[in-house]
Amino acid sequence: MLTIAEALAPGAPILHEGQPTMGDGDKPEGDSNITSQVLFEGGDIEAGFSEADVIVEGTFETPMVHQGYIEPHACLANAKEDGTVEIWASTQGAFSVKNEVAMITGTDPNLIRVTPTEIGGGFGGKIPVYLEPAAVMLSRKAGRPVKMTMTREEVFRGTGPTSGSRMWVRIGAKADGTFVAAETRLEFESGAFRGSPVGAACMTILTPYVVPNFKIFGLDVVLNKPRVAAYRAPGAPIGAFASESLIDELARKLERDPIDLRLQNAIEEGGRAKYGPPFGPIGFKQTLQAAKNHPHYKAELGANQGRGVAAGFWFNAGLQSSATVSVNDDGSAVVRTGNPDLGGSRASMALMCAEELGIDVTSVRPMVGDTDAVGYCDVTGGSRVTYATGMAVIEATRQVVDHLRARAATIWNVELDSVEWQDG
Repeated sequence: MLTIAEALAPGAPILHEGQPTMGDGDKPEGDSNITSQVLFEGGDIEAGFSEADVIVEGTFETPMVHQGYIEPHACLANAKEDGTVEIWASTQGAFSVKNEVAMITGTDPNLIRVTPTEIGGGFGGKIPVYLEPAAVMLSRKAGRPVKMTMTREEVFRGTGPTSGSRMWVRIGAKADGTFVAAETRLEFESGAFRGSPVGAACMTILTPYVVPNFKIFGLDVVLNKPRVAAYRAPGAPIGAFASESLIDELARKLERDPIDLRLQNAIEEGGRAKYGPPFGPIGFKQTLQAAKNHPHYKAELGANQGRGVAAGFWFNAGLQSSATVSVNDDGSAVVRTGNPDLGGSRASMALMCAEELGIDVTSVRPMVGDTDAVGYCDVTGGSRVTYATGMAVIEATRQVVDHLRARAATIWNVELDSVEWQDG
């Protein structure tokens, strides 16, 4: 079974007999290649479509695509005689490497130290372990450090791409462009084992817009392909491809500017995501307006030229982060976190620390530490690091300021409230 159609066909071979279908909605009876289901609903879907003057629908397919980072997977493992293990790895999460290697090799995690190296691209594909457990076991066998590097062919054969998908979507709108209803069915390939990002696709596919009546249904489907891995806001671009294509079709049918149609239906502060939470301050309308005002959008098109418009939403993974901030004798600072830097996050950490301390950013040295040198941090992924780890840096820096104010108050024998922190 190499396609979703084959995996869902009546009488299809069952990849994992006895594995129940998890999640929401009406589940298949007996064994199935559907490992989980996601369902979000709101309003009255049939009543909503009955109000629509224009309805568009379409079926969309996307293939499995590999992340294509320039640097292939590589690691160095050194299993020592005292039982400790050192690993240097090209990874998006040193602590995930530590915990997964410990589980797979039967090693006490307290004996493992992982140093994340400078990474030549990840995009979600360097979150799981592949080489690291094998390198550790080979190092134990050899009594020497072992280095392993994948060829590009091995990367394609042995590591996780993003899901392929099959999607059906329909959207209804009134003649004035107001969205009234939308329905989706998203089927995602998870590969040989459960775990596609169909849940994230369901969370994001319609969330940029106010749609009072909606039904979003997603399936995680196993088939004979490699187990998938994350790929840049996993699932969200795949779902947006379908919904945004149909919104463009609506704009053509209604003879509306595609940005104007999106502006009319854009969600604002206080509106709820399709999976429940209300939005705080967001800048979706401002972003659309900025795009519309840009000279590129107003430029005349030449022969064989076109112009595309699309919007997307991602919820930012929160997860857990820590940070350590130290102030040196000369007033400069060091900020240490455990998140590998994939896109400039060290600069973000330095900027936030410098702003809180009131010093120049060049006086802050940001560092990514190994798993013995820093507190626990979840992976660098889900667009979470500047947000979540940045908050840890801010809180740690504020604690430094509070401690130094308290020390000054003690030395000067004055009340703490009378001591202010200013300009570093």
